Amino acid sequence: MNNTLLLIIVGVALLAGGVVAWLLLSPQDGVAAQPEEVESTYTEPVELIPEPVAAAEPALVQTEAVVVVEPSPLWSVDGVIDLGEYPHSTDVVDVTVYWANDANLLRVGLESPGTGYVSIGFDPELRMEGANFIVGYVHEGDAFLRDDFGTSPTGHTADTDRGGASHVLSSAGTEWADHTVIEFVIPLDSGDEMDKPLRPGGTYSILIAYHDLQDGFEAQHSRRGSGEIRLDPAL
Repeated sequence: MNNTLLLIIVGVALLAGGVVAWLLLSPQDGVAAQPEEVESTYTEPVELIPEPVAAAEPALVQTEAVVVVEPSPLWSVDGVIDLGEYPHSTDVVDVTVYWANDANLLRVGLESPGTGYVSIGFDPELRMEGANFIVGYVHEGDAFLRDDFGTSPTGHTADTDRGGASHVLSSAGTEWADHTVIEFVIPLDSGDEMDKPLRPGGTYSILIAYHDLQDGFEAQHSRRGSGEIRLDPAL
């Protein structure tokens, strides 16, 4: 075989191989294949911001309300009863009894038609027995008062003589030619067994006695009588 024929055979073989390769790589419609488009979406980057953490609330602790009671001030007593000075009054055997109270104290004014002693007993049990007595008189411009307790139906004795104490917190008195005025302040409840506890809002019997002329704590009264007072409720 000569060289010319060999070259022809090689050329035909190469040409046939190229045609086969073109047929395999080309789409059937003869259009060059385009790269497949893949649809994609773009998402904006999201910045992650931590949610704020609320500050811890302080724990609620239930507490009972505490009521602070201020000590009641002592009323100023001067032995003179002015119009409207006391909210309450009553008359017993011609003695005018004035009174006022708060949650702790009782203020009393006694205006007697005599110039001797005048007394008041609170909450008696049997006539004079069991009552808390305050007896007072004025001598040469000075007021003298004693805290007594009814020891029998017809008698009373100083608290200090029976192991108690006097609980007249403040007192004053004046005397004129025709009458005597005594004012004093006592606790509603002194805690002393020789005193009778009183309660705001309570109603109590009272015993009134006075002497026309004689001062002191032991003389027989000129007149005596009984009445009733009602205390104001505590505010």
